[in-house]
Amino acid sequence: MSIPSAVAASTLTPGIYITVDLLAGTASPGTGTLAVALIATQSSGGDLTDDTEVRAIGGEADAATAFGSGTIGHLAAKQIYNKYGEAQIDVISPTAGAGTATLNITSAGAPTSNQVADVEFAGRTGEVAWLVGESADDFRDKLIDWVVERTTDLPCTASSGGAGITQVDSKVTGNVGNDIQVKAKLRYSQTGTETLTGALVNTPLAGGTTDPDLTTALTYLQGKEYHYIVPCLSNTDVANVGATNNAKRVYTHIYNLNTGKDAKLQQSIIGYSGSLATAQASTQNANSFNNAEFSECIEGLSFLSLPGEIAGRECGGRLAGVVLDPAVNRIGEYMDGLYGAEDKIADKPTQAESEAALGDGVSLLSYDAQDRPVLVRAITTHSKDASGGADRRLLDVQNVDAAYIIARDLRTNLPIEFANAKIQEDSEAGDDLPPAGVIEERDIKAYIIQRLRFWQNQGVVLRQSLDDAITNGTLIVQVNATDPTQVDMVVPFEIIQPLAKMGLVAQRVPS
Repeated sequence: MSIPSAVAASTLTPGIYITVDLLAGTASPGTGTLAVALIATQSSGGDLTDDTEVRAIGGEADAATAFGSGTIGHLAAKQIYNKYGEAQIDVISPTAGAGTATLNITSAGAPTSNQVADVEFAGRTGEVAWLVGESADDFRDKLIDWVVERTTDLPCTASSGGAGITQVDSKVTGNVGNDIQVKAKLRYSQTGTETLTGALVNTPLAGGTTDPDLTTALTYLQGKEYHYIVPCLSNTDVANVGATNNAKRVYTHIYNLNTGKDAKLQQSIIGYSGSLATAQASTQNANSFNNAEFSECIEGLSFLSLPGEIAGRECGGRLAGVVLDPAVNRIGEYMDGLYGAEDKIADKPTQAESEAALGDGVSLLSYDAQDRPVLVRAITTHSKDASGGADRRLLDVQNVDAAYIIARDLRTNLPIEFANAKIQEDSEAGDDLPPAGVIEERDIKAYIIQRLRFWQNQGVVLRQSLDDAITNGTLIVQVNATDPTQVDMVVPFEIIQPLAKMGLVAQRVPS
């Protein structure tokens, strides 16, 4: 390799010429920039060009501008930024599905004593007073005001649907609006003739009829590598395994780009809040997640947060973890910002349900002793081998995060370290040293080992696995037998695994 020079050899004027390179050599090992692609349909208040515009945003306010305030894309972005404020997010909006999901809350009569309605919209709770002397229309208008005042945090709008009727509409068309749940119930027994009907328990909006097709939007994401792709899908979309759904379209997009010179090492995170059985069926189905190693389906059973919010919170949590430790253990993490099920007792997964879901590649949320949502375990959707048997070789998503980050580190720095070098096979003992600018296979191997030792010291790579690979020769660097300009490398390593469980046998010994 040539030596860098601060002065051209052809220069005639005497003197000392100096250049200071503050970034000499290869970069220190690290995670690099972990970009996110957030895919969600916009409302009429968004300003993205559907399907074709990819826009970098710098905060949740930018997401509100792009998707529309309070839309699922905006809410998902807020979840990401709330956990990792430095997230680098690109957004794109596919053409929305059809049909506006809607629900009517009907107030009638009037109270003879002050009354209160407890309201809940997508998990956000509050109260609206219905005072003596106020009509049903007065209460309707106050309920509408309550919703409007919180528009930046609600995925729905409220307007007058007629006498005493509060019409609740999803801000975004399509099936995603059907996942919004609303409740409005009088707190006290009837004092006069006042009644409130339409959503006495958390009731989903209805009227969305189709889901978007992400195919075109995904083609506009091909030019950049994203650590996570987060599509905000509806429960209906994830459950639809009778034909290719959007989870499968994302799978195909990632799979087709994950090898070769321009390989993009990407993962998807998709939220779901429907039944466990449906999630388990979807993760394994060839029309959906397809048992993918690089996908995560995170389930919050009957959660009031939208599936896209669940995915956004998981994305933010993973980002915040892996920037510090690519093999971070997030088991039991408090999933702040999410709204759990209305009935946390009935909808808390049992141990049997947890085993079945995790065994079928479904990441699972549950509750702690304070009824706060917590992460049971974040796993990939890959759970079966080619014959349909259980396959636990991968399991936790930290294995994918860490492996991809290490692979990117080598991909970035090997060409820098050996720029403009010439290559030859290892010389024998006693041979002359290689000429200047010529490297050998052992030089590349030594550099790879150096990088892996860094990750070992960071608690990411298992030391014994690296030592074994060096000793038994499975870490291979060799000049290609057919093309002497090509070096083939095989770099095996194990990721240190998370502590997931303990077994304690307590034995009382007789006196």
